[in-house]
Amino acid sequence: NFLTIGPVSKALHMLTAWVAAGGKADPDAASGSKEFKAHVARLLAYMWVAEDGLKVQGYNGSMAWDTSFAVQAATEAGLQEQFP
Repeated sequence: NFLTIGPVSKALHMLTAWVAAGGKADPDAASGSKEFKAHVARLLAYMWVAEDGLKVQGYNGSMAWDTSFAVQAATEAGLQEQFP
């Protein structure tokens, strides 16, 4: 049904379908492929224009993502000892 978990994975799946169908080597064939067109047709499930501009449906929340990125940043910065 060409739906994915969210807008980021949707873009990745669309790009993957385009590359698999020819990509840069044959952009016309890639853009005309059944799979790529099916992904494009489902974009409105994620994007719409409201009175105040373009909207994109995200996930239910980003708390887990925010936390994981903060932990990763603290680890990369060597701050593990400051957060026992």
